Amino acid sequence: MSKALFENLISTKRLSHAYFLEGGNETFALWLASRILCGAHEDDCITCKRIYNHNHPDVIVIRPEGLDVKVDQIREIHEKAAYKSADGKGQVFIIHGADKMNIQASNAFLKFLEEPKPNVTILLLGHSKELLLETIRSRVQIEKLEDSSGFMKTAVSRGLMFNGLGIFEEIHISVDQAEELKDVADKWIHSIRDILGSSRLHALQKVQFLEKDFENREKRNICLRLVQSYVKALFAEAKGQYHLWGNVPKYQWHELLKWGKAIDELSRNMYSNGHFTLQMEHFIKRVL
Repeated sequence: MSKALFENLISTKRLSHAYFLEGGNETFALWLASRILCGAHEDDCITCKRIYNHNHPDVIVIRPEGLDVKVDQIREIHEKAAYKSADGKGQVFIIHGADKMNIQASNAFLKFLEEPKPNVTILLLGHSKELLLETIRSRVQIEKLEDSSGFMKTAVSRGLMFNGLGIFEEIHISVDQAEELKDVADKWIHSIRDILGSSRLHALQKVQFLEKDFENREKRNICLRLVQSYVKALFAEAKGQYHLWGNVPKYQWHELLKWGKAIDELSRNMYSNGHFTLQMEHFIKRVL
């Protein structure tokens, strides 16, 4: 589905309350959120800038905690949807990895779908509609975006050829963000691999340098997503599956379960439980 068709659905008030955007990326979802809540086409629109900068209270982005979306995150949607929107124009929930919701989260989300809230739009992002529960699939509009696979094409057209480009695509970095971060992207990825692929002592000595590299909330969010991606790569390595992180340690399954629990805890606590470096140190002590 093209942007023009979505524009038409909005203008004719025929937009559904829930979509699964197959292959969709966050940039497209934020564009759609801006059209739903604002509709302005001016480049200097304050509302749209707040949405694109992740600073709008009515646009809530949910990312997997660890390897999948958890039931507590879906309950958070229930709670936030119970309140009136800040601007009075509705709310948009963007859920990454919706095709990877665990069964508890899927069941909780199904209840939310069965009782749609007025002026609430849900945008599910994922790569395979077949992984959704059939009961969810039957209650959302499924759209395969025409430009859903355009990240690499657009990035290459802009001359973005750094080594970690594929990893940046995997963690849902927009092409614009990738262009802004092209000079530091490979350094960040190397740092994560160096820290998490070494001994505990080395990792604890190096982790403090992440404080400088990821000095603000947005960059620390990227750090978290890189660590999540690294952990996913460890699971893929153990299964003999392809991943983008190159040479990573191969762990036994009981060790991987430890990594899985630790990344879940890190994802929950990164912004709610103290200092960034302390959280990373706690994570390292759990897994190395």
